[in-house]
Amino acid sequence: MKTLLTYTLVLVGLLLTTTEFTLAQRWEQVGKKGDWENTLDVVSMNGYLYSIEKNGTLFRTDKNGNYEQIGAKGEFDNANFLVAMDGEIWTVEDGDLYRTNPRAGTWQRVGKQGDWKETAGMVSLNGKLYSIETNGTLYETNKDGSWTQIGANGEFGEAEMLESMDNHLWTIEKGTLYKTNIRLLRWQQVGKVGDWANTVAMVADGGYLWSVEKDGTLFRTDKNGAYQQIGEKGLLSEVNLIVAMDGMLYVVENGTLYRTKG
Repeated sequence: MKTLLTYTLVLVGLLLTTTEFTLAQRWEQVGKKGDWENTLDVVSMNGYLYSIEKNGTLFRTDKNGNYEQIGAKGEFDNANFLVAMDGEIWTVEDGDLYRTNPRAGTWQRVGKQGDWKETAGMVSLNGKLYSIETNGTLYETNKDGSWTQIGANGEFGEAEMLESMDNHLWTIEKGTLYKTNIRLLRWQQVGKVGDWANTVAMVADGGYLWSVEKDGTLFRTDKNGAYQQIGEKGLLSEVNLIVAMDGMLYVVENGTLYRTKG
């Protein structure tokens, strides 16, 4: 089974469709051309985009494209994952979990050293972190670093992607979409088998999953698995990650940031 992957982003353009016809959707450049050419990962939080560059430097960017460096240059050079939760940035670095307060510019290790060395991917949901290890086992982690295994060993061994929405974890497993109720420890298939076989990136926003296929086509999927193509086929041919903030979708094209209404 594939392990979860970390993705970076790129845009060519976005269009909005209904079931019967296609409507043009506006998108605009944010900030200066080329400002994002060294970006590795991005998350949104409190009206800002937080991004890590190839050299491990963290930046905060507002809706107008104005950015500022957070912390010292290269301070996040070993970060494997970047997750926003409750006003803080959470990262896994060399198997350790860290929380960073971007306003105060302070950071601290959380939990025991090495506890996260097998982490393959993680998301936040309702004030907790949910992570899948390389063996497919799911864990729930509190803000103090204490953790609990969720479900059986290796139960998520087929997961290729992980997202959180509507009090559920959403995973793609062998090309099929599933949602898991953490409290009830119950999972169910969403939509048809294999519908997500060509998905390379997804993000949850506004009660929908927005996903990009290998051929660059954008889709919007509701909680029941009903999906529709958004825009023309293949418009996002170079996209492999997408991020949402305040009802907008943000992407990077050839080092430049763009946004469009989600």
